[in-house]
Amino acid sequence: MDNSGQKILCSRNMKEGYLLLCSGIVIFLTIALFVMSGRSLAQGQMHKAPVVVSRVVQMDVRQPVRMVGTVFPLRESIVACAIEGLVVEFPVKKGDYVEKGQELAKLRTTTLEIQLKGAKADEHLARIKYQRAKELYEGKTISHQELDEFETKLVAQEAVVEAAEDNIGKCTVTAPFDGRITEESTEVGQWLKKGDSVISMLQLDYVKIRVPVPEKYIQDLNVGDESEVRFPALGSITRTGHIVHIVPQADKRARTFPVFIRIDNKDEVIKSGMFAEATFEMGALLSATMILKEGIVRRGGGEFIYLAVDGKVTEVPVQTGIAHKNLIQIIGDVKPGIDVIVRGNERVRNAQDIQVTGRMDPLTIDD
Repeated sequence: MDNSGQKILCSRNMKEGYLLLCSGIVIFLTIALFVMSGRSLAQGQMHKAPVVVSRVVQMDVRQPVRMVGTVFPLRESIVACAIEGLVVEFPVKKGDYVEKGQELAKLRTTTLEIQLKGAKADEHLARIKYQRAKELYEGKTISHQELDEFETKLVAQEAVVEAAEDNIGKCTVTAPFDGRITEESTEVGQWLKKGDSVISMLQLDYVKIRVPVPEKYIQDLNVGDESEVRFPALGSITRTGHIVHIVPQADKRARTFPVFIRIDNKDEVIKSGMFAEATFEMGALLSATMILKEGIVRRGGGEFIYLAVDGKVTEVPVQTGIAHKNLIQIIGDVKPGIDVIVRGNERVRNAQDIQVTGRMDPLTIDD
């Protein structure tokens, strides 16, 4: 092959190598661009705040009627002594929490135990006489009437023993229910007469709110109806209770009927005698825009909700109104059917990207 042919072949090889190199570069750049795009997309997803949303709904609710009431303990009792005697033990003090059956005081039992010992001896003797009489009756030595007399004496003596044991048992005064002691009425060394007070106590793990309801509202209330009760002395504390009793007799002067609401108070935050404000849903029907209570965010003295619109947060100022079970009325530029953020709303800001991870139905969730 001459020199010109070699030059042509060399030039051709260089072009093919150049093309292969360019193709490799293009493939590398394509792969790199794809990887970087995927990584950017993943990073974008990671920066989206996860939230749970719920629908804004329109529904008819009754306007609330608020009334004032007073807190009463679920139970209260003056625990009295059932027998006279000298107090030898008094292990409790004012303010103590006691459980049902716990010892409150103990009286001296020495004399009663001596009486019991004598009564048991007489019972033993009466039993022996009855067994002998039974044998005599079976041998037809005595009549059935005479056997009955011995049996009657035995039964009477058994009753004496039972009475002595009962009196000894009465010397230990115990709590009639779980509760807290509010007053001490005795001390060690004091002689108590039958009926004398030992302590006063009340049960506060549940409380009753006594609300005088005007006669124009009483027909709208029923046992079991729910009421939200606020306690001004406790700041923002609000508890939900249910009506347990409606007294059918009105106060003759005020024309109000006592209605009692029972409320859980296991932390004993609510105290007997406190002022309370009870709210009943028994006013006229009102069409209201409602959301789950969790959707309200309070900040800087204002109230806001965060809507989920096209994958972004939209902050809307609102005012709250009627509360109904787990829902609350909102007044503002919000239309029913749109999604409001109810979980994660404390961490988002206006216009932030979000990712919806769950949904709550406002019409099926309870408190």
